[in-house]
Amino acid sequence: MTTQVIVLNGGSSSGKSGIARCLQAILPEPWLSLGVDTLIEAMPVSSQTSASGIQFPPGGAVVIGSEFRALEAAWMAGVAAMAQAGARIIVDDVFLGGAASQQRWQQALGTLRVLAHQGVTYDVEVDTTHTEALDCARAIAACVT
Repeated sequence: MTTQVIVLNGGSSSGKSGIARCLQAILPEPWLSLGVDTLIEAMPVSSQTSASGIQFPPGGAVVIGSEFRALEAAWMAGVAAMAQAGARIIVDDVFLGGAASQQRWQQALGTLRVLAHQGVTYDVEVDTTHTEALDCARAIAACVT
């Protein structure tokens, strides 16, 4: 079975978006890149500032509410539907909830072939603190079947 989804997880500004663009450039098939930032930007401003949506108070914290979780679940199901329909997807996410975040993606993606997270361990780990995005992308692409 071929890889249908690549999940990139890391902190904000850790280089995930750059790696996603490099993967799109070096992988032989076309891949769509979708990030949690895409979801947040698509939400109404009221959901980006309310306790039920998502808030970014001073100090770097992120506060997630029930409205955001509902929209996130629908978005994840949509990403999975695109992959099931044949699109190859690179997901750029920040797992604020650790294992719980992984579990939400695993539930949404179901039986799709996913590279970059299985359970609580990773299929591939790259260190963007000392490695260029293109080199990280090459390491990930080498694992795509």
